[in-house]
Amino acid sequence: MFADLRHAWRSVVRMPIVSSVVVLSLAVGIGVNTAVFSWIDAVVLRPLPGVPEAGSFVLVEPRADTGSYVGVSWPEFDDLRQQLRSFSDLLAARMVPLTVGDAGHVERSFALLVSGNYFDVLQLRPSLGRVFHAADTSRPGAEPVVVVSHDYWKTHLAGDPQAIGRSLRVNGSSLTVIGVLPPRFQGTVLGLNFDLFVPATMAPALLAGSREIEDRSLRGYGAMGRLRPGVSIAQAQAETVDVMRRLAQTYPQFNAKISGEVLSFWQAPRGPQRLLAGGLLTLQGIMLVLLLAVCGNTANLLLARASARQREVGMRLALGAAPARVLWLILSEAMLLASLGAALGVAIAVWATDAMRAVPMITTFPIKFQTSIDVTSLLFAVGLTIACGVLCGIAPAVQLARTDPQAAIRAGSRTAGRSGVRHALMAVEVALAAMVLMAAGMFFRSFTDAHDLDPGFRREGVLLAAYDMTGRPMTGASVTNFAAQLLERVRALPSVEAAAIAGSVPLDIHGLPIRTFTIEGRPEDPANPDEALSNTVTPDYFRVMAIPMRVGRDFADLRDQTAGTQAVVNETFVQRFVDGGAPESALGRRVTVRGKGYTIVGVVRDSISDAFGEPPTPAIYFSYRDRPSGAGEIHVRTRPGAETLLAPQIERIVHDLDATLPVYNVRTLSDHIEKNLFLSRIPARMFLVLGPLLLALAAIGIYAVVSYTVSHRTAEIGIRMMLGATGPRVVSQIVGESLRIVTVGAMFGWLVAVAISLHLLHGSVYASVFIGVPAVLLTVAAIACWLPAKRAATGAPLASLRIAD
Repeated sequence: MFADLRHAWRSVVRMPIVSSVVVLSLAVGIGVNTAVFSWIDAVVLRPLPGVPEAGSFVLVEPRADTGSYVGVSWPEFDDLRQQLRSFSDLLAARMVPLTVGDAGHVERSFALLVSGNYFDVLQLRPSLGRVFHAADTSRPGAEPVVVVSHDYWKTHLAGDPQAIGRSLRVNGSSLTVIGVLPPRFQGTVLGLNFDLFVPATMAPALLAGSREIEDRSLRGYGAMGRLRPGVSIAQAQAETVDVMRRLAQTYPQFNAKISGEVLSFWQAPRGPQRLLAGGLLTLQGIMLVLLLAVCGNTANLLLARASARQREVGMRLALGAAPARVLWLILSEAMLLASLGAALGVAIAVWATDAMRAVPMITTFPIKFQTSIDVTSLLFAVGLTIACGVLCGIAPAVQLARTDPQAAIRAGSRTAGRSGVRHALMAVEVALAAMVLMAAGMFFRSFTDAHDLDPGFRREGVLLAAYDMTGRPMTGASVTNFAAQLLERVRALPSVEAAAIAGSVPLDIHGLPIRTFTIEGRPEDPANPDEALSNTVTPDYFRVMAIPMRVGRDFADLRDQTAGTQAVVNETFVQRFVDGGAPESALGRRVTVRGKGYTIVGVVRDSISDAFGEPPTPAIYFSYRDRPSGAGEIHVRTRPGAETLLAPQIERIVHDLDATLPVYNVRTLSDHIEKNLFLSRIPARMFLVLGPLLLALAAIGIYAVVSYTVSHRTAEIGIRMMLGATGPRVVSQIVGESLRIVTVGAMFGWLVAVAISLHLLHGSVYASVFIGVPAVLLTVAAIACWLPAKRAATGAPLASLRIAD
């Protein structure tokens, strides 16, 4: 074996240019695949850092008859935990933002309200102190305790071992720190990093007026656990449906229309799991196709190189070497090249993994992905290396192992240059390259369109800042009064053109809320109720966002108690739900949501709400005066480029009004949109580099095949030119023969890409991509074919004949 490796190394060194191209191309292919796999490992296989066997957790998700996943109520969790025998145990948790600190020094932190068995089910042991036990969750408010994350302990408690027993002021209540969690653990919501872990039974004390511990109608907890040994997901699903049916009979008011599903953790319907997993699996598939294209290119290079080794192999076989020995020798060279490529590929994977994690992401939530190239990723890279070595080396190895020794020795190093295997590989390589390049074009076009598309509002010159008073003992009137005072002071700041407060920001990762409604003059359909996106905003919101008012007027002032309840709708709402579809015909009509009526006072232009490229969607805007909320996003319009200068002044105004209220997530609207595009930015950036590289590799592969083919046809070319054939005619024939093969491969790849796009994009494709990519690919292929053909045709006929001899 070592002798074969030494021989393989000498062969690799003797062809430095080919070896360099092969190693580099395989390094890129293996590297990007390993980088994407490291993310799949972190999202699907081991989604909870620091938790043993994290991939074995499954979710219990109550599902309403409307198809929505509504979460578990706390009393329902107790019932499920007691009645479900398919699980070794169940835990429950709910995400909640909390205010930590004393007046004047407060900050917003994210916490999980958890069941008492939370850490036991996860099999976690604290780094310091202890975690919860049964007494901590025996009754509401039983023990005011908190467990902190390792990061929070380091950054906020100075990593002090004496922090155990210290008090934290949380939402106005004093909680005692009883433990510090292990360094890697960050919670049980994929990608989110939580600071505090509080017993769920503390909800009534921390969230003023909360009745979630005893009220079955208040849902939102997530339940998960491990299945007992030997129990399948299908068996757990059947038992869950049966238990939920019994609960519906016992509590018909709350559970009559609720069933249940058991899902793998990565299939979570709430949170980013399913979206991320689906996107990563798609990206992994495209990267594997890219690697196949690289392997096809490499195999063609080695196959062409093998033609020059016919005499060497013939001598070996003539001296007694078995064909299997030749087969192993050539495969050893391919495996050595693949191993060298993998070594460089792992370095590329480390860089690419860090680069993917460094892409700016949304700041609304504390996002943290712990991806790395660990043992599992290295094993994946080793598997790819072996597969690449076999795929790249098997064709030339089989061809050389079947060499006729006498024919090879008589013919010297040059044999017949026409090879069906080489041409088939070239067609396959071109087909795979076409598919990957079109996928790259689709990703890149969708990303660039997000920047070029008019969203229906003006993103430049808007500052956003959030505050949250939910959980405090406040009335609707006090909430509205706070918002009115805040806006009055903000509008008085120099350079402020307009200011408003909204419940939601467009193009946020969690989207705008959807409301069912009825509208005056349109018949109701209980089986298929009308739905629209919704937002709650103050007067001047449309001015801040530069959304034109088509007809009607803005909302009444926040302190105006004489005007009735009001709503503003967009143009698509009018076209879909109002007879005639004219904006004027919608004014004065009543919209009813949850039994409360609102008069339409205005119609505004359509604007994007949830995602770029979405179809026109109906939207209703409610007045903040009519639907006050303790949480809000401050929107401030100023001159572009000066947005961040207002941030300290807005924070000062909020603290003057309420010293215990933190201002968080301060950013410009432009930054907000950019960071919410991170899921499309990652593949766009990858393909921006990989697309041209793959095009270059395809050109090299085509050039190599045509060059070797031409080199074996020198005698034919010389004879034809001596008989009167012109150089251009010879060139056109060689290029035409090669381009026919390339065109067949490109057409096949084009058809597959179009079929996939029509299926995934529901009939929507980018014509520029599906016309431009094949055109560029064929142009590059034509140049790669023309160069060796032109070189052969310009040689003297007699010289060609002497070379052939």
